[in-house]
Amino acid sequence: MSTTGGGWPKGPRPLSRIVKADTRTGSVVSEGLRERKVRLSRRRMEKAAVDLAYENGIGSVTVEQVCAAAEVSRSTFFNYFPSLEQAIFGPPLEYDPDLTERLLREHGHDLVVAASLIVTESVRGQDNDEVTRRRLALFAREPGTTTAVSWSSHVSRERLVDVIRAWLKTHPELVRLPGDLDTEARLIVAMSISVGDEGIRELEEIDGDFVIDPEPYRRARRGLARILADPE
Repeated sequence: MSTTGGGWPKGPRPLSRIVKADTRTGSVVSEGLRERKVRLSRRRMEKAAVDLAYENGIGSVTVEQVCAAAEVSRSTFFNYFPSLEQAIFGPPLEYDPDLTERLLREHGHDLVVAASLIVTESVRGQDNDEVTRRRLALFAREPGTTTAVSWSSHVSRERLVDVIRAWLKTHPELVRLPGDLDTEARLIVAMSISVGDEGIRELEEIDGDFVIDPEPYRRARRGLARILADPE
């Protein structure tokens, strides 16, 4: 077999890195073979956990079932995930700046609805991501899941508070509590969790994708406003 001066056989050299699209942001990144193996192993366990939860209910899933479905050991599972819940619900959400900018501009008149939609869209991820689509369907099927996950994930919640606080700083005309943006941002996010839990119940699946209609979120927001109205 003839070789080049560097010792490689003539023809295409083996790739030590591949290019992939980030499933949350859509950006293209370079990935080494080891990183790819780690990503695919994690993905296989995540898919198994979400599928089992979708088919049998969240409460019925065990680590042993996930390990059997993904063909990994218990110790391997916990090398990737700190808990079964994270395998099912995913890591803390990261909010894509382009997504948040779009939704805040479209629904900036009501930041509670905007925050609810930011979370729902972030859970869904990219349209071609089978696991995140199934996870969103799971949230819709099991009422209360969104609230439980949001309150248990301090990181996701605080990241959203940061997003809302930053928006209020740059749009002072929207501020309702002058001089206390921290409290206002926290209250908006707290209310958005309840609104999102109601809105996500009415997700409609069309041709394998979920249509996120803002109207059920607005309806839930109006109901919340009536409940919170000052008594006469």
